[in-house]
Amino acid sequence: MSQKLLTAFKMILRDDKSSFRRYIVLGAFDGLLVALSIIVSSAIAKTPIPKLIPLTLSGIVGVSLSSMWNTIVVELKEREEDLKELERQMMRSLRGTVYDYSMKIGVILSTIAHTLSPFIGLVPLLIYILFRNITLTILLSAGSLSVLGIFYEGELREKIFTIVLMVMAGLVSALLSILITTSL
Repeated sequence: MSQKLLTAFKMILRDDKSSFRRYIVLGAFDGLLVALSIIVSSAIAKTPIPKLIPLTLSGIVGVSLSSMWNTIVVELKEREEDLKELERQMMRSLRGTVYDYSMKIGVILSTIAHTLSPFIGLVPLLIYILFRNITLTILLSAGSLSVLGIFYEGELREKIFTIVLMVMAGLVSALLSILITTSL
């Protein structure tokens, strides 16, 4: 059984790298935008740093838990359907095989990747704590978003497009946070 698990682990790492990368980028993107929104609003509201830290951390934890449960639900269903289709094609059950184990390992690894990646949102918090400058925090957070775009799949042209979209999302998020906080 341990040999099947090792083979399944190697198989899933080889075949699902792009899926794991996608979950890491998506989770990190969510974490960065949530943290940036909380930090911008809190800075405008003149929230002291000792209160800003748990506010930001709780937002990131919320995104992390949402990512975890969404991944479990989606990946489990998708991978079970893939396994059922493979079983139909092979006309036999694949329970207890390397395919079954790789499906389960894939769900676990995807969930871990999507659960932990929102904590990249701690980067804007650290920037703000260090510099206490919201403009610099927004700009460096946009830089963090552009780094995420580099890790996304595709050719250089697609990566540049992704970087632009992610940076725009960060700037729009900051702008909306400013508008909401100053309007209400």
